[in-house]
Order: sequence, then structure tokens, then C-alpha cells
Amino acid sequence: MPHEVPHAYGAGDLPVEIDRDGAVILGGDSVAVLPRLAAGVADALVTDPPYGLEFNGHAWDGAAGFAESLPHVDLSTMTGPEVFEAWCAAWARGALHALKPGAHLAAFGGTRTWHRMVRGIEDAGFEVRDQIAWLYSSGMPKSMDLAYALDKRNGVLRPDRVVQESEREGVLGATRRVVQQGAPVSEDAKQWAGWGTGMRPSFEPIIIARKPVPGTVVDSVLTHGTGALHIDAARFGEGRWPANVALDGAQAETLDLLTGSWRGTPASSRFPIFRYEHKAPGTERPRAFGVSHSTVKPLSLMRWLVRLLTPRGGLVLEPFAGSGATVEAALEEGMRVVAMEKDPSFVPLIASRIDRVAMRHADP
Repeated sequence: MPHEVPHAYGAGDLPVEIDRDGAVILGGDSVAVLPRLAAGVADALVTDPPYGLEFNGHAWDGAAGFAESLPHVDLSTMTGPEVFEAWCAAWARGALHALKPGAHLAAFGGTRTWHRMVRGIEDAGFEVRDQIAWLYSSGMPKSMDLAYALDKRNGVLRPDRVVQESEREGVLGATRRVVQQGAPVSEDAKQWAGWGTGMRPSFEPIIIARKPVPGTVVDSVLTHGTGALHIDAARFGEGRWPANVALDGAQAETLDLLTGSWRGTPASSRFPIFRYEHKAPGTERPRAFGVSHSTVKPLSLMRWLVRLLTPRGGLVLEPFAGSGATVEAALEEGMRVVAMEKDPSFVPLIASRIDRVAMRHADP
């Protein structure tokens, strides 16, 4: 259970779950907790919030879960996407309060709903500055096999269809994999063979926004230490300027295969590449007491964003901690971090990341 203690980052008592090694983890809904932080305390915000896609049927990623955070808002006439937008505006208003003038925000979004998130962030008072396209190769298609659905509707079984079920739960729980689709049987299915309802996901947008600066950027930097991007800290390759496209290793290899070289160097060298893994590997999907998180971002990508947006030794804000990828990234970059997590079952995962950083930096 979190303990209520006065804290330097808050105007009053805050529900503190963890407070050590430069990290403060607060329990509770970020929509309610963010306004309780001290005004203008944080230097940057880096987060991977819910996308409003009802991921794996989780309530926290659907309209019903967002409505729980908005008890004083009349949602009766809103559609699901509108509820998501209202929720994004609510947490963004809290973030605007807690960030210093000129502080930047980086938030991942889903390709079908990111426009709603951007509108909510903008309506809260942020200036939209850019977006980064994170390209990766490990996305799984989420598409209906129309021909199979027609066979199923017609009550026809495919004798050559093979489905493999996992014997035990993995990070995403028990899984089913279609090894062999089988041949269409009914006439309807034969007519629509090869048709589906979606493409394979291969990129996620990352919105870059900024709390308005008072006066000029130079004024903001001198007064608050915020307002600009740390270009040199986010350079890649042979000192290249940070780009608003980031690749994983497989995407880089594909680009080079298709385009060859550019002025004697691989085309992929023009973009930051997080080569070691497509998405987050198993080592970055921590499990504690049987609990794991299903939407973990690569640590190297989160560290790059932290370096780009945060002044040295600054305070990073993370309203949706999850397994703690941003927490670990901020600590590894020598920053302090204040994070929020609504689900107490994830707190041990975050603690394990904090411990991991402490062990790496412990004196031999």
C-alpha cells in the first residue's frame, strides 16, 4: 500500500509507492495525481500512454476505463473516440501544470487514434512541435481472414487448418497461432480468399509538443533551463543530427537492401537505429510475482528520447509508468524521475528496474 507523505515534488501529500535512487513512483490515476504535483517542477515528459485501441480487451485502454478518470465530465453524448480525446486532454492539462515553461513532451500513440491524442494535448495548451515515426519490423497483423470467417459463418470446417496453442503463458498470456490456414471450402470463402481487414503494423508515431515559452526560447533557457532540444546528446552514427524517423535493426537492413548506399554509405545511416532488438526483448519485459507488462518499449529508444528532451540532471515526468521503461531510461541517463502508475501490480516491475540501475552503477 502506498504511504502518504509530504514530498518536495508535490504541493501536498502524495501517494508514494517508491522513493529512492532518484526515482519517485506515485500510485493512483495520473489524471488525479498530476494536478497535485508542484507547479512547474518537471523538465520534460516522456511517456507511452494507453492508445485507446482496447488492447487485448483491457479495460484501461477503452472508453469505460477512460471514463473512470473523468467523473466530473459529461460523457453521455460522446463517442468512444471522443471520450479518449477528452481523457488525453485531462492528463495533458495536469502535465502542463507540472512542467516548467518551455518543457517538452514526447508521447507514443496508435496509428488509428494518435490524432485524438494530439488534439487533446493541443487543447490542453501545448504547442505541437513535431512527430517522430518509429519504424519496426516485429508488429503482428491484426486482421480477420475473411474467407475463414465466411467458412465459419456457413458452418464449414477446414480439415487441413492447423492451430497451435501455447502450453504455458508468456508475456502476453496464453497464445494461439495459426500454423496453416487451410483451403477455403464454401463458395463464398473461395470468392473472398486472400482478403482481410488490416495491414501489419510497422510504425508508431511519437508526438513532440512543448509547453509555451514565456518570451523567447533564449529567455526560457536562461530562466528555466527548458525550451530547446539537446541536439548533441541525441546525435547518432558519426555525429548526425537527430532525425524524426527512427528505425529498428530489421527496418535498417531492409532499407539498405532496397536502396543500396548513398554517397558511399548505407542509406540507413541517415537515421537513428536501435539495432539490438526489434521491439523490447525478453530481458526488458521484467516479471515479478507472476506479473509482466505487455507493451514495453526498447530501453535504448526511451534513453534517446530522454536525452533529446531533458537538460542534464533534470526531472523527467512519466504519467503512465507501466513496467518502468522510462524510469530506467531516465536513471541510466543521470536524470531524476517522477512516475505514476494506476495498477499496483506493476510496482514490483518498476522496483526491479530501479534495482537493476542501482546494481549497474554500484561501486565494485
